[in-house]
Amino acid sequence: MHNFLALIESKIQALLEGTMDRLLYPGAASSLSGQLVRIIDEKIQAQTDTREKFVPDLITLHVSPEKWDAWQEAMPILNQVASEVEANWLEQGYQFRVPLRIQLAQNPSLAVDAIEVSMALTLPSSATSKTELQILAPEASVEPIKPERAYFIINGKEQVYLNQTIVKIGRRSSSDIQLDDPMISRDHLLLRAQHGHYLLFDLSSTGGTFVNNQPVKTATLKPGDVIRIGKTLLIYNQDVPGTGLNPTTIIATKE
Repeated sequence: MHNFLALIESKIQALLEGTMDRLLYPGAASSLSGQLVRIIDEKIQAQTDTREKFVPDLITLHVSPEKWDAWQEAMPILNQVASEVEANWLEQGYQFRVPLRIQLAQNPSLAVDAIEVSMALTLPSSATSKTELQILAPEASVEPIKPERAYFIINGKEQVYLNQTIVKIGRRSSSDIQLDDPMISRDHLLLRAQHGHYLLFDLSSTGGTFVNNQPVKTATLKPGDVIRIGKTLLIYNQDVPGTGLNPTTIIATKE
């Protein structure tokens, strides 16, 4: 677990470095990434139910009013950080009650360059008020969590159905979809099924991920989307139920 925490901290730091150094001071990215990882881990370890452990899903960064406008400019980077954190902890088998988000809050008592981090875990629906239940309504949706008969066409040849709620894609032999392409990272992509769609997360890959020729860190896939990683093209699609197709598969055998 220590190696995982160090890895995710370095990924967050790499995302934050340019923006944080400009907003605050050299080393701010390292300080913030360390705080985020440490507090998330502490919140998880403090949970008493050992059967299911949930990752905090609301991160609040308390900042000084003097830096408020600058922090607003940083929101796109913070959204990338949220996607990175969510994808990596999902890959480790942890759960989120609702999708992770990062928000800002002003604290006039803070020094100009100070940052305070707080985290919260969404309460189970049985413990929430009526208003909170309305906010969490998508969690109770009757829409299938996984798209029906979703699949990839790989390089125009292989057809691979996506039968899991979490799909790992990369060169690693333990990937759910293993791709023999030297330009693809060992852990390149993660797909997460949510409310009838697949969400795509780039796992800080070396070569990046492109959806319809646009570089992305995260995206919601829709039929016809073309994903390019390395020299490999993945066309995402969904069948009409009852077509009776029999796809070939290159899903790797787990070691």
